[in-house]
Amino acid sequence: MKGATSGRGVVRDVTAHEPREPARERESEAPVKRMHSCTEGVIRNTAATRSCGWLPRSQKAMLRPMRHERIEVNGLRPASARHVQVLARIAVLSIVLAASCAPARTADVAASSPAATPAFGRAKLDIAYSFISDSSLHRPTSRQLLRGALDGMRSLVAAVGGDASAATPTFTDDIGTNLDDFRKFAAAAGVLAAANPQLTANGLADAAIVGMIRADPDCHTYYVDEYGRNHDSRPVTRTGTGPQIPEGGITILGEPDQDGLQAKVLANGIAYVTWHAFEIVGTYKITDAVHAVLERSLAAGAKAWLFDLRGNIGGNGGDTMSSWFLDGQPTLRHTTRSGNPTTLSANRDVRLGPAYQLPIAIILNDRGGSAPEVFAASLNENKRATIVGGTSTGCLGGENDVPLGSDGSRLYVVQSELAGAVTGARFNNVGLTPDVPADDASAVGAAVAVLIAKLADSP
Repeated sequence: MKGATSGRGVVRDVTAHEPREPARERESEAPVKRMHSCTEGVIRNTAATRSCGWLPRSQKAMLRPMRHERIEVNGLRPASARHVQVLARIAVLSIVLAASCAPARTADVAASSPAATPAFGRAKLDIAYSFISDSSLHRPTSRQLLRGALDGMRSLVAAVGGDASAATPTFTDDIGTNLDDFRKFAAAAGVLAAANPQLTANGLADAAIVGMIRADPDCHTYYVDEYGRNHDSRPVTRTGTGPQIPEGGITILGEPDQDGLQAKVLANGIAYVTWHAFEIVGTYKITDAVHAVLERSLAAGAKAWLFDLRGNIGGNGGDTMSSWFLDGQPTLRHTTRSGNPTTLSANRDVRLGPAYQLPIAIILNDRGGSAPEVFAASLNENKRATIVGGTSTGCLGGENDVPLGSDGSRLYVVQSELAGAVTGARFNNVGLTPDVPADDASAVGAAVAVLIAKLADSP
């Protein structure tokens, strides 16, 4: 199942997006209250801020050294106070002499040159604004994005105790790039930059981009800054656990392979299978590995399939695996910015034989998204599988990306999303709702009960 292509970059496979782990360090999750206490007085002395080991690396990079900091180069100490006084007197005399010898200013020469606009990463923000405006699936307005950018900059300024009083211009509700709006934004951003010289251009630009994407949130829209750190547009606190393998049964695959694949056939004939990623890399294909496990499970007497996909971060192959248990039925509806949806269907050519067509239950929670959701949704749309557990992550779609200059930063923006082909249910940024709700501790037991009931009803 592939995403559509665009003239700007390549749209990723709609099943290939891997949700970033919440445990990974994010600037947005920095303890703001503690940051305020540590950065008090930062405008006067940035050395105090650098002593805070917990402050994010990118936050440190946003602060310029103030001119009065003492600096030692190659071990040389600063000049003595006496020496500095002598040098200062010489400098004053030189200035006085130069002024007395300078020719009078003519009437047609300006008294002073205009001050340069303070730097705030305008070029980077121009690319980001244009890319989101012209390509996001959600068609955000110019006002939505540029107000978000200014709010992001103000948040950074407030975090270091700066002056965030710049006025917000009036922007249009145009969809797509508006150059007049961007010029107004640039003027306001310049005022913020001028009032806060302790912040770097990259620091202000990063904050503005995070503000922009959070004004148009989506699982597939995120920013990777110049330090390689992810900033999600839709921050989510996940509470679910990973898979919980039941005790007992016949072990089919005890030692997990590179995708964490493990399997066993329980005493009641239910084949429990779990893995943590859908990888197709080099000679390894998760589809081949799972197929082999299913074949061995059948030989061990499997009567039903229980797929525990909690904590599965996605990849490729969810559509192929769902096609194993379908017969060419419609599965998902693919929609792009143009608004012309296309219907995706199972691949009848890869359907497995009758021995594999057993009852299916799939366990999900908020730590599993993308490919496991494609797998589960495709089967559930056709009443081929029962979903047990909690609501899934809700990350079904595709994104495009663009570099934001030469510093390695990159912006990813949602281009498409998937919904149910049969029910029309929205899944992206919503998640799959379980047929049988269960917490993580009881999910396996609940799924086993569902399958035993199905087996009892089967002829």
